Amino acid sequence: MLGLVCVLALTACSDGEEAAPELLPPSAISPDRLVTCEDPADAGSTGDCGEPGSVRWSLPLEGEYMMYTYPGDSSVVLPRGQATSSDHPYPGATVHEGVLYHHDHEQILAVDLESAEPLWTEEVDPDRNKSVLGLHPVGDRLVMVARDNREWMGLLYLLDPAEDGLEWEFLDLETHTALREGIPANDTHFLVTTERNIGSGEDSVYALVAASTGRTEWTAPLPGRVDVDALTEDTLFTLERSGDDSGEPDLVHRVDLADGRVSEGFPVPEGLDANELTAVGGGGLFVSGGAVMDTGTGERLWTLDGGREFHRVVAGDPGLLHLSRGDDHWLVDARTGEEVDDRALGFPPESYGVDYHWYRDGVDTSELDPHTPPVTAEGPNAERFEIDTAAGIRHLASYQTEEGEYVGVYRGCAPDGVRELGWESPTGGPECVAPRLFAVDYGVAGTPPQ
Repeated sequence: MLGLVCVLALTACSDGEEAAPELLPPSAISPDRLVTCEDPADAGSTGDCGEPGSVRWSLPLEGEYMMYTYPGDSSVVLPRGQATSSDHPYPGATVHEGVLYHHDHEQILAVDLESAEPLWTEEVDPDRNKSVLGLHPVGDRLVMVARDNREWMGLLYLLDPAEDGLEWEFLDLETHTALREGIPANDTHFLVTTERNIGSGEDSVYALVAASTGRTEWTAPLPGRVDVDALTEDTLFTLERSGDDSGEPDLVHRVDLADGRVSEGFPVPEGLDANELTAVGGGGLFVSGGAVMDTGTGERLWTLDGGREFHRVVAGDPGLLHLSRGDDHWLVDARTGEEVDDRALGFPPESYGVDYHWYRDGVDTSELDPHTPPVTAEGPNAERFEIDTAAGIRHLASYQTEEGEYVGVYRGCAPDGVRELGWESPTGGPECVAPRLFAVDYGVAGTPPQ
């Protein structure tokens, strides 16, 4: 009778539990220790450092993780606690001064990008009920933006990272910033919304905060729309829309960062549908609705044509703009629109990312496995290639090595770490017993970072 019970219960009478079967074979990121492409034994068949698709490094993450799939989306690797309650923002990362800061809800992991060695792991205010939305470098500090899960208001934290750990300060400042994708900032200050008055006919109220102290320097109502990239060293530009039926032009206002004083606005040139402002710096220019204007005179200097798309500003003197059309990319002088003759790549790392097939128009996702959908690396002058070394792949950030090579940082589950769903699982997806941060080379090198 005892033997029959053991047979029916399978492993109930065994000395140890049998491991769950692997769903997928191992890949270059599978070892449960730090591996890098400098060791051929670690790199396997991925190629040498710098080659397109080479896994530059892979770093295990600690904790319990699940493969979670939101409706109509591909899978993402989430901590077990987040996967059971859902409605948590995806994990993310930012690169600042050679360090990757990976935020997994309120836990932050710092990784030295030269050695790929983890520096520290810290939690920020774990007792407060919140959802962390992102980290934003301001000077030598980080601003962490979160959302209060009960009152749906924004929460702000000022983080002071060092090589051996992190100090954090909660900023007791009511804000709507958490409802935005980013925060306007320069090297010393950042701007947050303290009172939003959409549709009320009144201006929203903003506060300028010093990153070095966390203190509010001024609070003022500002006219029109405030865009994330419309702030320079000493001036903020806002866009006030007149309305389609008013017959009046849209206005651009200058805001003096010293005291929040708003100057008289100047009109957007006729025929230009200004929908966003981006400060270029240097010459005090900005991109507005597909054109570049002089902030001193309001004159339109030149207009994007030929279906070219504006991506971002490249800091320097003169300032440059990153433009593209299809797979073609250009760097142009911000003041003249002329293509830069120097062919040495100077694109910012943010220009390199991935194409998620799951969201591409015209792609039938009904036959795709939500845990392993195709992900294609792409960027200026980069050879497009698929990344298939993990399940639940998400691109977090990109950076340049000291030699100028462009590298993408991803998060996913080592394929042989995906476990079949068991009856005791708290979520509707498989378990991930091998969560990883890993980096993949784009195979492109440019001007080394300064």
